[in-house]
Parts: sequence; C-alpha cells; structure tokens
Amino acid sequence: MSNWQSDYLTLHTRLRQARQSKRLTQASAGERIGVCERTYRDFEAGRTDLPAAHVFRLAHVLGIKIIISDGVIADGVD
Repeated sequence: MSNWQSDYLTLHTRLRQARQSKRLTQASAGERIGVCERTYRDFEAGRTDLPAAHVFRLAHVLGIKIIISDGVIADGVD
C-alpha cells in the first residue's frame, strides 16, 4: 500500500471516530454537509469519494483540522 493510500484510510478512520464521539449518525453528518446518508456511509467506508469542499465542511462540523503535508493547516474550526 502506498503512503497516500495509508493516509487516506487513516482519514476515513479518524473522521468516523470524530463523528461517533460527537454522537452524530451517518445520516445526520451527511445532512450537515449536503449529501444523503448512503453517500456519506459509502464515503466513510472508503467506497466512494467526496469533493474536497464536502470533506472540509465535514471537518468543520466535527471540529477537527486537516493538516496538509507541507505544513499548511486547513482549519475546519472557527
């Protein structure tokens, strides 16, 4: 598995953990970022991709930061 694939799987795992710690259902998380429950469920399971805008919205909803490899922080927190 290449480095980006490992990072991608880690992203999905951490987003799921953050959602669960906020006690959000997959349906609720999907609704908050503008996708249906099935789309969100498939994204979280790694079966489909979401546009970057949705991922950043999700980070904001979950109160987490996405750190880009060159050290730039894409802050999802106000």
